Amino acid sequence: MWGVTLLAFGCADETPPEEVGDGSSGITVTPTEAGDDGMKFDVGGGAETGTGADDGSSAVGCRLVDAIIAVDNSSSMTEEIEALAGPVFDSFPQTLLDVNNGLDDFQLGVIDACNNPPYLHDTGAGGACDYSTGKNFMVSSSAALIDEYQCATAFTTAGFQGQEDDCSGDNDDEQPANTAADAVNPPAVSDQNAGFVRDDAVLFVVAITDEDEQPTPPRTAQEIVDEIVAAKGDIANVVFLGIGGDSSCNGPYGSADEAVLLREVAGIFAAANRGLFWDLCQGDLEAAFQAALQIVDSACMDFTPVG
Repeated sequence: MWGVTLLAFGCADETPPEEVGDGSSGITVTPTEAGDDGMKFDVGGGAETGTGADDGSSAVGCRLVDAIIAVDNSSSMTEEIEALAGPVFDSFPQTLLDVNNGLDDFQLGVIDACNNPPYLHDTGAGGACDYSTGKNFMVSSSAALIDEYQCATAFTTAGFQGQEDDCSGDNDDEQPANTAADAVNPPAVSDQNAGFVRDDAVLFVVAITDEDEQPTPPRTAQEIVDEIVAAKGDIANVVFLGIGGDSSCNGPYGSADEAVLLREVAGIFAAANRGLFWDLCQGDLEAAFQAALQIVDSACMDFTPVG
């Protein structure tokens, strides 16, 4: 079990699943028992799906996932970052490993929403995170994964080897999808982020902001999508979770502006059954990750390496 509490998968009782989103995706969230501290994640895998071998392992699809979490680190994001480092992550590692009836491993990179430079963070406010990989991203097999992740999500503007970000003014820290796109493509992925994007892995991108995607220089949603997809060669091998305001609001995590461009990016992936936009105004980031991980599960089962 991981960290404070890693919750079991599946339903603990006969309570019907609670549907999330508009219901059109067929994605459901399983409520927890009364008195539980958080959500029970269930990606719908296991022998019941009929996709695995007799021992519960999968004979097809991906065995690896590369996940990148790009976070707006502006001062208004304190509550969201605390949720990402706390209840969202409590069940995330084992849930992701359960994808496609059991992954071999996943890699995890964390970065703020500044793409100058687009280097995955290996340093937090407390200093170097000392990842077991010896690189600037984590791996699920690390015995210190939770400590590593908590170190990285204690964001600092010197997140890569003490190197200061160069984002200010119009080029501010509110371009998480654009930053993730730059992080998984050359030149960054050929140098500082080398080894993070693997040919035989599904790429899972999470972008979160309480404002809107503000790429500098300006880019369209399609241009951001095209760059992310270029890292994998096929949109089918990418899953994108965009978290932002569906309107301007005061929600459970404070105020949020309508995230028009981020929603458009997520919508392009959603049209290919590989994306989800989650309204930050309704809160419940655990449910957002639950819904996205079901899409990751589907992408992993369908995975075919390009080339």
